[in-house]
Amino acid sequence: MTERIVHILPEQVASQIAAGEVVERPASAVKELIENSLDAGARNLAIEIERGGLGLISVTDDGCGMNREDAILSLRRHATSKIRSASDLVAIRTLGFRGEALASIASVAKMRLQTRRASDPHGVELAIDAGNIEEERACGIAGGTRVEVRELFFNTPARLKFMKTAATEQGAIAEVVQRLALANHAIAFRLAADGRELFAYPRANSPLERVRQALGGKLASQMLQFALARNGLRVSGLATMSQESFATPRMIFTFVNGRAVRDKLLSRAVSNAYQTLMPRGRHPAVVLFLDLRHDEVDVNVHPMKTEVRFKNSGAVFEVVYHALRDRLSNQSEAVSNPEVFTPTNFDSTPVSQLPQAQAERPLMLVADSPSPAARVEQRPLNLGYQRATEPSSINGISSLREAAVPMYSTLKILGQIFAGYIALEGDEGLLLVDQHAAHERVTFEKLRAQIRDGGIRVQAMLTPATIEMSPARAAHIEAALPELRAMGFDLEPFGPSTLLLKGTPAVFGAGGGARLLSDMLDSMGENGFRASGEGALEEWLKQLACHGSVRVGRALEEREIRELLAELDRTQFKTNCPHGRPVHINFARGQIERMFRR
Repeated sequence: MTERIVHILPEQVASQIAAGEVVERPASAVKELIENSLDAGARNLAIEIERGGLGLISVTDDGCGMNREDAILSLRRHATSKIRSASDLVAIRTLGFRGEALASIASVAKMRLQTRRASDPHGVELAIDAGNIEEERACGIAGGTRVEVRELFFNTPARLKFMKTAATEQGAIAEVVQRLALANHAIAFRLAADGRELFAYPRANSPLERVRQALGGKLASQMLQFALARNGLRVSGLATMSQESFATPRMIFTFVNGRAVRDKLLSRAVSNAYQTLMPRGRHPAVVLFLDLRHDEVDVNVHPMKTEVRFKNSGAVFEVVYHALRDRLSNQSEAVSNPEVFTPTNFDSTPVSQLPQAQAERPLMLVADSPSPAARVEQRPLNLGYQRATEPSSINGISSLREAAVPMYSTLKILGQIFAGYIALEGDEGLLLVDQHAAHERVTFEKLRAQIRDGGIRVQAMLTPATIEMSPARAAHIEAALPELRAMGFDLEPFGPSTLLLKGTPAVFGAGGGARLLSDMLDSMGENGFRASGEGALEEWLKQLACHGSVRVGRALEEREIRELLAELDRTQFKTNCPHGRPVHINFARGQIERMFRR
């Protein structure tokens, strides 16, 4: 008889595997517990964490609570009050529905569950160790539920090895709570870490008021309200004016039927709506609510429930794009009164009663066509005396390895085009210089030279500036202070969510130091600026040079143009910016004449 090799896994092992899918890190556990509280009808939520959530996660709510039997049953896998049959999966109306979260968390932690229904004389308390109920007793507790999770992943050491620093994990938790708070403005949220309150949001009267609480009054004052209902879809929210932008898309928050999601379709619709209104590489702040019939969206796509699939993706893209684009066409008035706007006040019809979306049809968006000049063949010009030593092939415009490199400062200045490109005339033709790419290369080489000479020089500010940040970012930024100081920023913590800026890199001057630091912080990843290898420092310098350089859209005086060209001629690798984009494009005289059929 052949030995069997297929077998059923023990329940504890199966639970730990499920936990690996649902609970990737402490922030995942916080998200699942808060969503349970919201589904239970909570109006007030208090979250406490220690050591980035690995020591303690505690979520207390004033929701409906559970009796003894339901509390015990809730710790079993696939135990849920939210669906009863497969048909319910077609139109999910709650944040949770799988019945896996509580059991998964309990299987990899030491948990204490206290809960009581308002009508019960007393509550029930359960002590759970690695998924096993070790103790049960009656307890006194207000109506609602408190879940206390200690030593998360204590019995899965392999998972612990992949955890980030406590500061990083704390920042991830703060971001999760902030995102859920934005989706639920009528609910109070409080987050404390290691005995210190990070933020407390009282119940708000509108999404705008919650935005003010979570993202700050300054940003909220620059936001526009938008709303559109079409084809069974309703989109609404708040978006910054095109003049206000960020280095990364981290300030874009998207919600589908009240669920926080990260969806490529919605992100692309937002990006397309701001096309031609914002410099390349810059992103808006948007809080976007999409409501549609529950059977028109599938949320049962990923265990984390942050991904969705739309039945009619074309219609979704179209309504989001037009809601934003139409509003951005007139930016003369931002939201001034938080009572004016709620996600549903533009149409009182419930989403469930709106007509279903029409059959999906492709959405045609016409992109700007390149000008004839941009399509002609580009050839190197003999405009100067230096020779290039590095090859260039950017955006289909290629040059020979030994192509001539112009001496920019010797050419005749014709002027500026579109407040971003300097037009120069030589004996052999026309040359266009991208002022941002040129200044970025000059600045990058100055910074790199200073690093080689002992460090980036710092210019003290006459009056220190305060930099306010979201509490969700405070932990990340605090961990990155050594890197920021190495880049020439003289700054120190000034309260739980504020930095005091005393000096900036001298190469930029002190005038725009606060904005430069803000841009650098926006571009900072979850793990700060920490990178390994020889190229890590240069990557920091690239970001610093990019954020500090003159941008497309700024009109330059002739004196400034001459100074920039002279500095460019004194700079190595001047034909390309540090990211590889071309500093200039040539148009030979013969090419121009052929375009006019001469």
